[in-house]
Amino acid sequence: MRSYHKLLPGLLILIVFLGSVCHGATITGTARGPDGAPFAGAFIQAQNTKSGITVMVLSDDQGRFRVEKLPGGAYQVRIKAVGYSSDSHPGLNLTADQNASVDVALQKGMIHWNDLSIYQAGKLWPASAGKDLIFAHCFVCHGFQTRMASVARDEDGWRDRVQYMRDALHFSLSWRFTAQNAADVASYLTNLFGPDSVLPKSPAEMPQYPETVRKFSNEAMKIVYVEYAMPGPSRMPFSAAPDKNGYLWIPNFGVANKISRLDP
Repeated sequence: MRSYHKLLPGLLILIVFLGSVCHGATITGTARGPDGAPFAGAFIQAQNTKSGITVMVLSDDQGRFRVEKLPGGAYQVRIKAVGYSSDSHPGLNLTADQNASVDVALQKGMIHWNDLSIYQAGKLWPASAGKDLIFAHCFVCHGFQTRMASVARDEDGWRDRVQYMRDALHFSLSWRFTAQNAADVASYLTNLFGPDSVLPKSPAEMPQYPETVRKFSNEAMKIVYVEYAMPGPSRMPFSAAPDKNGYLWIPNFGVANKISRLDP
């Protein structure tokens, strides 16, 4: 079995390709679109309400999904897909080795800017020195989905956030990210996610949007994500490294100045 990891601020996400088999509860079901047809490529999320650990899989080309190896406990099941909405399924109590079935349905919704990938942002955001700086410096550690596109701030607000990052990551930004760079980034973010945004409400309104939507094979959807919430304020987890005992050691950059140990 091969495993990879990707880190987002405040979260640790482990990506594990299916391969080994171990005991645990299982949730199976079918995802369907608004027309009742099987829906491929929807994220099925099963969150343990006690531990906060979330296991995510993708529905296949028949809409089928299987979330397995779950510890016993109470789970909330959600389904997510870009441009669609769905009700959650709270209160699913599982015992060890129990098999449960949940069918989920999607309703047509809106495509939001925080639904997009960094690749799509690169294609759709207007050209600017601020854009170049964000892609060269900010996206080294985090994306834009939660820290930029999910909030609206005026220019003073964006200047404050950019300065916070300069202070928090002074060891890497202070000497190569100048005051002019900070002003350019703050101005650009204000244009994108300020009170008078230059962007349409939905990226789907842009004629070039369909060209940024990538198709994927059924084989590519045979993947499992496990997401862990990192406790404590101001955490910036980065580059988890496993040790011989199975623990993951995670440096927390910036103002946190800590090292976390995760037992998966």
